[in-house]
Amino acid sequence: MKILIAGGTGFVGRHLTHDFEKTMDDVFILTRSEQKDYANIHFIPWLRGDNELPDLKNETFDAVINLAGVSLSDGRYTDEKKRAIVSSRVESTAALLSIVRKMKTKPKVWINASATGVYPSSKSALYSDIGENPISRTFLARTVYEWEKTAYEAEKYDIRVAFARFGLILGTDGGAFPIFEKVFQNFFGGRFGNGKQWYSWVHIEDVVSAIRFIIQTDNLSGPINFVAPHPVQEKKFAEVLGKRLHRPYKTRIPKKAIKLVLGDKSAMILDSQRVYPDKLLANHFEFQFNTIDEALADLMAE
Repeated sequence: MKILIAGGTGFVGRHLTHDFEKTMDDVFILTRSEQKDYANIHFIPWLRGDNELPDLKNETFDAVINLAGVSLSDGRYTDEKKRAIVSSRVESTAALLSIVRKMKTKPKVWINASATGVYPSSKSALYSDIGENPISRTFLARTVYEWEKTAYEAEKYDIRVAFARFGLILGTDGGAFPIFEKVFQNFFGGRFGNGKQWYSWVHIEDVVSAIRFIIQTDNLSGPINFVAPHPVQEKKFAEVLGKRLHRPYKTRIPKKAIKLVLGDKSAMILDSQRVYPDKLLANHFEFQFNTIDEALADLMAE
């Protein structure tokens, strides 16, 4: 296959690129930084301030994967940070769409990163990716909505569009896990708020496998929940992690204290989204890590 990736040097992008490298697929990565090609991985400069986009009109790609966007976990959500979060996703997606629009042969599928944070926080609702769901009004949810709306324009060019609504991605070299691990190792872990909020998580290896699966499964499109089949409440997550690290996990950390320290970013650990991967399971995708015990055992064995 021949794949075009925006955001290929980030957490998910690195793992995905490594997987494509092993299978000798040709990968072209749009990047703002200077990178040297290696093996079957090629780097294409873009969005470096000159407003010029690469001319790929004569290239033919099987898939476009858009993972572009600044990290959500770094720093406080100042007004400047919020603008960067939105622009790095919505504007870069519009730029990518401009590149694809000019291609003589359009890619078969466009997979766009998204997030389960688009769903309203609820301790009782179970969100499926089949059928309609309400949209939250939080900053992150509005960002995700605009991100998906922009990417959806690709359908005008007869491109199959899928939104990878990532849950809490767990890996040792990025995402949420290293942050949680550090907090618990320093004896600050425990129940965030009342600990009853649902965490819909997914192992990074299953993320990579699911992206490949979507490329190969023609009937998968629209929102697709990238979460393991067994979400857990935060208190269960804390218990499993605390026991593995031999650290306390029952200490309750007040919601007000968390909001005071993290500001708007506190929604990432206090909001509750219980999400189920209906579309992936209905199409017989097999998760390697089904339970939080399996996932953490694997990550902490590395």
